Amino acid sequence: MIKLELIKGLFKREIALAATHPMRILVIKDGNGLLCMNSGDYKIKDGRFFFIPEEGLVRIEGEINEGYWLNFSSSLYFEFLQQHLDPLAKNLFLNLSFKDLSGDALIKAFSLLIQLKKEIEIKKNPLLLSQCLSLFLGFTAGFDGYLTALTQDELQQILRFKAILEKHYKKEKSIRFYANEMGISPRKLNAFLDRILGKSLFVLIKDRVMREAELLLLHSEYSIDEISSILGFPNATNFSINFRRYKGISVSQFSNNED
Repeated sequence: MIKLELIKGLFKREIALAATHPMRILVIKDGNGLLCMNSGDYKIKDGRFFFIPEEGLVRIEGEINEGYWLNFSSSLYFEFLQQHLDPLAKNLFLNLSFKDLSGDALIKAFSLLIQLKKEIEIKKNPLLLSQCLSLFLGFTAGFDGYLTALTQDELQQILRFKAILEKHYKKEKSIRFYANEMGISPRKLNAFLDRILGKSLFVLIKDRVMREAELLLLHSEYSIDEISSILGFPNATNFSINFRRYKGISVSQFSNNED
């Protein structure tokens, strides 16, 4: 699903970097030279994050003192897209692009990268791994600008909360449950979420449940009754009422409009 490796040394364009998964990112912490692609050559510089499209071999001409080669599956990218509805997110790997980070932003980007590396190595929590990757992509690509203002501890807390939410949102709705999982009081959890994400736990759960409802309605063969049960609603009527309140249209109207 994902592979992250440290790269360093002298590179010649005759030898391409090997990738086992289609989504590819080259991270340069300290290096110089050129990234050589079919579309042209791109300057390598410190703090540059390259988002590389599937087509074409990736070659380097130059010296990398410290860099990382990250490639991951389309399914993990899909998880990222579920959390980042910005249309630009869908085009992140359409053409070669890059972001230059420096200062505190660069430090935080590498903190997320190192956390991602740890999760890959222990191979114990795929939900946390998915959230690590999503936060790393969102931050380095510029979709999660709010993360810039967070401390390292707050970054870890957001990461942990998102993994817990992803695991339990279908069945667990109470603030007390999530507060216990986070090891803080319900009041502190809601204050933290409101300050960082600008939403209460109730709204965050509702957003996640309804986003999943849309996916199931559009891309599964489940009946309304089955979707209601999967998402933790007492019955189909209750699910339909909540869906209409959230989307402003009925379940049937939504399904028909998307056909």
